[in-house]
Amino acid sequence: MTVKTISPPAKAYARERRIAERAVHRASILTKRAISLTPSYWASSPIASQPSSRKLSNGEISKSDASPVTAADFAAQALLISAIHGAFPADSFIGEEDADSLRRDPLLAIQVFDFVQQYSTVQLVSDDDDDDDKDEPLYTPTTIEEMFHIIDLGGRGTGGRTGRFWALDPIDGTATFVKGQQYAVSLALIEDGREVVGVLGCPNLKLPEGGGEIEETSVDDEGVGLLLSAVRGGQGSTYRPMGWEGSKLRPARKIEDLRRGLSAASTLTQDGHSNGYVRKTTLKDSGVVELGDLHFIDSTVSTATCSKKVRQLADAAGVAYPGTELYSSHMRYVALIFGGRGAVQVRVPNSRHSANCIWDHAGAQLIYTESGRGKVTDLNGKPVDFGTGRKLSGNYGIITADESVHGKVLELVRDMLDDSSSSSSSSTTSS
Repeated sequence: MTVKTISPPAKAYARERRIAERAVHRASILTKRAISLTPSYWASSPIASQPSSRKLSNGEISKSDASPVTAADFAAQALLISAIHGAFPADSFIGEEDADSLRRDPLLAIQVFDFVQQYSTVQLVSDDDDDDDKDEPLYTPTTIEEMFHIIDLGGRGTGGRTGRFWALDPIDGTATFVKGQQYAVSLALIEDGREVVGVLGCPNLKLPEGGGEIEETSVDDEGVGLLLSAVRGGQGSTYRPMGWEGSKLRPARKIEDLRRGLSAASTLTQDGHSNGYVRKTTLKDSGVVELGDLHFIDSTVSTATCSKKVRQLADAAGVAYPGTELYSSHMRYVALIFGGRGAVQVRVPNSRHSANCIWDHAGAQLIYTESGRGKVTDLNGKPVDFGTGRKLSGNYGIITADESVHGKVLELVRDMLDDSSSSSSSSTTSS
């Protein structure tokens, strides 16, 4: 009798995750090399000494939202989209940039295309035994016109309620990127309005030994930081170190395991110091989190959120503000992922009519929730809806917190907003 061997079922979105990880790894190498290829904005940048074979002149332009865009930003978007489009041609995209600026500036377009071609043949080798796609080449545009088209797939993409599209941010945190500080390369697959795959490249991320908060200027000056990823459905979130071209992408490890190790190694004194890392407050890693345990993660210089109101929340909870400050939107999620259970993020829009950009949140939220960290809603307690297009227009603000304390944070937010509304009404009546 012949015994038929039954193969175990393939994990959901396994190929999408592998291709996305390799695409983000390649784009991460490109962006990190760009620190040494472009004129130095920060002479003391610890990665400015990375070797490069040539210099790339400054391709910075100004966008309408006043954040700097470099040639590396366009090139990374071209590499990300072309890799995914080559593997999944039916999928669509939402990206921050379109190619109009390049069409108006032929010199910049040539510089970006030259950059793309330099990294078209980067060899990325996986150490995973089950990686059937490790030798599958990542597609790269072969002409400038094709590069324009690829970039426009993201910049002119609209997303939607049904079907599949990829949301991406080639350099999240460009203001800190040009200083050699923390930034992220993000890529997420959205299907029928929900995140199903999330990948983050954090090229400058260096986790403090023994625990401690992530800091802007504490960077990985030897490797290419860490790669984080997750798939919806209980597969867990993973991390792995990224190396330069030709080096192996090491096996993925569970983020939960790393977090437990950091928690066990980190001991806090009463003055809030831990192994030389300051401003870290006591963050519980078991049991119920109370308001007094909260550690707010925010950016006081970002124009996308009202820091004054977030400070009011911290004051109401009786904790310091900010606990950790990071400019990059995705890096703030990373700080939540690797932080203690008291780590919290509240984003209060400056206007009732403003909405978050999808590429600032897609992917990182999935990695956070799949790691078992907690719950993400808007300020009204609604789940985040990724099916509303380029903006998260179906939601107002963001609350990211451990599930045991999320409801209490939501109550604080509602009280604050009610007080603000009452004050505004009283002022209007008086006038």
